[in-house]
Amino acid sequence: MRRFVRPLLNLAILAGLILAAWPVGQTLYGVWNQRALAVRFASDSSRGAEEKRSGGEGSNQAKTAKKSRKAEAISSAPRLLRSSAGAEKRAAKPPWRLTRLSIPDINLETFVVQGMDDASLRRGPGHDPNSSLPGEGNCVVAGHRNVYGSFFYRLDELLPGALITLENRDGRFDYIVDAVFVTPASNLTILQPPPAGAPPVLTLITCTLPHSNNRIILQAKLSSEL
Repeated sequence: MRRFVRPLLNLAILAGLILAAWPVGQTLYGVWNQRALAVRFASDSSRGAEEKRSGGEGSNQAKTAKKSRKAEAISSAPRLLRSSAGAEKRAAKPPWRLTRLSIPDINLETFVVQGMDDASLRRGPGHDPNSSLPGEGNCVVAGHRNVYGSFFYRLDELLPGALITLENRDGRFDYIVDAVFVTPASNLTILQPPPAGAPPVLTLITCTLPHSNNRIILQAKLSSEL
């Protein structure tokens, strides 16, 4: 009997070490991905600045020629195809730019990727592809609170009036926190665009602790003063 005790004890110790190391591994994975994203963000920013500096007459002529070719192609298509092309144009969205999210009040600086699937959220907060881009409509971003970097761990500490900044190659977008509340995960009204004439909003989503069917929601309005 005793000869089985030591192997079982060793197995229990090994299992305990693995369980203890698992959260650390998740955190390191999130941090490692964020460092890689920071390098990419710096590269994108430099490329964007270079494009702005070199975006002179040659660039404008190229854009004009491209628009002219597109107009000719559409005008020569049957009416049905032209209608389809118009619908595709309305439905098309610009590509997601890697975006830096900064919240000074909780010392958070992280990079938002595109997508809210598990693989995306392991890299950092993820933008809902069905929502608006920064500075438009309702820009929705979800993030983990207790695993893979726990970037939204302190989200519920924010108060109305706090500053949140999204920044990418398209510019800087400053938002002012309007409300922080808890709601069931089934509440999809938080994904709706703002009413006509209202300023664009940013919606941040994370889970409650311990994990439940509820979600912590932060909503902020785009500032026109900062």
